[in-house]
Amino acid sequence: MDDFLFQAMAIRLFYAGVGLILAVLFLRWLDWTLGVRFGAMLRAVIGTHPVAAALYYAGRFLAVCLLIGLLVGCAAAQAGPPFADRYDPTIRRAVERYWPDYPDWLAWKAQLYQESRLDPRAVSPAGAAGLAQFMPGTWREVARELRLPPGASPHQDIAIEAGAYYMAKLRRAWSAPRPQGERHTLAQASYNAGLGSILRAQSLCAGGRDWPAIAPCLPRVTGERNARETATYVARIAHWRRLLAAAGEG
Repeated sequence: MDDFLFQAMAIRLFYAGVGLILAVLFLRWLDWTLGVRFGAMLRAVIGTHPVAAALYYAGRFLAVCLLIGLLVGCAAAQAGPPFADRYDPTIRRAVERYWPDYPDWLAWKAQLYQESRLDPRAVSPAGAAGLAQFMPGTWREVARELRLPPGASPHQDIAIEAGAYYMAKLRRAWSAPRPQGERHTLAQASYNAGLGSILRAQSLCAGGRDWPAIAPCLPRVTGERNARETATYVARIAHWRRLLAAAGEG
């Protein structure tokens, strides 16, 4: 079992235990508030109304189970998703090759997870395909530049290398002096919205140098909905990157 799954399971068990304790304490508090003496009531009810007693205690038990299930579900959501490690060697090699100035392979894994959940079969409603969610025209362009063999597909592992190469191109487009992390964030936004869109937004925002300074003008270029999608895209990649690091990857 990898570290991430172990941590997720530990959190689930912890929350289940907390949920059980809280449920028992709540029921005891409720009995005390209502002036109910549990043992005496149990004997009296069973003696006079056994069916009602069965329904009452079954309801209490069901309430405890529902609370535990709710808390375990919340624990699973907070623990985050399990990140497959199948593609890690390929991701590492691609980043070493194409991002020598920014050797953060977890950033590329996080982006691929945001794009496709690391599912090579993924296809978006817009037609983006594969692990790196290449649009057909962009895939043809990158395949030509990398001289990929005929029949190469964005659904194959080669898309990891092709996507890293394309991200490197976008990074180079943001050539003005700025921290490497900011350059990479702008490249991520460009990957999602298109380089031209982000450049136009930069122009509208008086030549802002970083993503927070440029993002407010993007709705005027791509529309509110698409701009919100790009902002979410960038934020989610950062979120996945933090989860990957917290899980001990890297």
